[in-house]
Amino acid sequence: MDNPFIKYSRSDDYIIGNLKTLSSSYIPDNLPHREQQIELMARSLSSIMHGGIASNILLYGQSGSGKTSSAINVTNMLRSAAGDRVSIHYINCEIYDSHYSIMVHMVNSFIGEEQIPNLGLPFDRIYYELVKRIKSRNLYTLIILDEIDRLLSKNGSDSLYVILKLLGDTEGSIIGITNDSSFINKLDMRVRSRLNAESIIFTPYNADELRDILKFRINGVIKNGFIEDSAINLCAAIGAQEHGDARKAIELLRIAIEYCIRENRERVTIDDIYMARERFEMNILKESVKTLPIHSKMVLLSAILTQEVSSDIAVTGEIYENYKNICAEIGLQPLSTRRISDLMSSLDDLGLIVTTTRSMGRYGRTKLIKVSQPVAIKNYILEDENFKNFQGSRIVRQSKLRTNYDDI
Repeated sequence: MDNPFIKYSRSDDYIIGNLKTLSSSYIPDNLPHREQQIELMARSLSSIMHGGIASNILLYGQSGSGKTSSAINVTNMLRSAAGDRVSIHYINCEIYDSHYSIMVHMVNSFIGEEQIPNLGLPFDRIYYELVKRIKSRNLYTLIILDEIDRLLSKNGSDSLYVILKLLGDTEGSIIGITNDSSFINKLDMRVRSRLNAESIIFTPYNADELRDILKFRINGVIKNGFIEDSAINLCAAIGAQEHGDARKAIELLRIAIEYCIRENRERVTIDDIYMARERFEMNILKESVKTLPIHSKMVLLSAILTQEVSSDIAVTGEIYENYKNICAEIGLQPLSTRRISDLMSSLDDLGLIVTTTRSMGRYGRTKLIKVSQPVAIKNYILEDENFKNFQGSRIVRQSKLRTNYDDI
């Protein structure tokens, strides 16, 4: 087989810069329409430059409103101006979601020092080691806590309390990033008192602002004229409809550009943007159901019809009987019970159903089945041509087993 990547390795006249700048994770040196927020952050952190203690900061705004990019942009400028007097730690709280994991990560960020294991050490030893490393270097510590509300949802206020205590025992501040406008009200009083943060609001981008951002991103990267203005305007409009989401607008444009380059298109048009949106918003559930084998669809439909009658839960015996009725109506030969059990395991692996094994006393053990999104899945199944004449089979229930079922 010929190497399929060879045909994509050619240079392209339309690309005049680095396409990585079109990644939604790329942090540019300038952030159009976030100058005010950046200036407010810089003012709050300016006391670090003359040996003072900066205020804690909370950044509020919807996803894609530039909070994280602005925080990283400002702290990069601070690092450039303050040099090795400042230690800056970016923490994504979706990944490091406890004070233990955050402290271990910070300890191990010191280059040239002994690394500690991620698990197993007493927390007080980790805390002491981190304080020692910070103080020995006379550092001001600035911690960016992205998705800070994740700490609160998992650990209550305790994790944030420990982090604030660390910054009190050394010298430092936090920049918290959240899209939860009620975050501060969910903290207990001891943490709210220690935090005492300045709040900065990131309002959603409008279509004009998103258009400016897109043009800024492609400037010097894509040859002028390759992207029609109408395509840029459409990307901006779609992003504005999605609560001013710059990340989505950038991703849509990037997908459209890469598609047109691969297909040797002369320019990016609005049709390419619509194609990119279709890919970006692909309905994974629908695609998962549509590509199932016919018997898997019948098993899934049987489970849905069974639990529609009187309960949110179905048992395997009921599902198999109703599956046979569906086969008879459609005109297909039913598979064996063992094969159906295999199909249900596959559906469970795909996340389309949830199964639990339950003892039913003198009736033995059975599997209880719950379909995750029954209404949507049923509609997707019935879109299949094989079910166009399906009228609804007779539903069998095993009443002797229908008592005391708990929700799965």
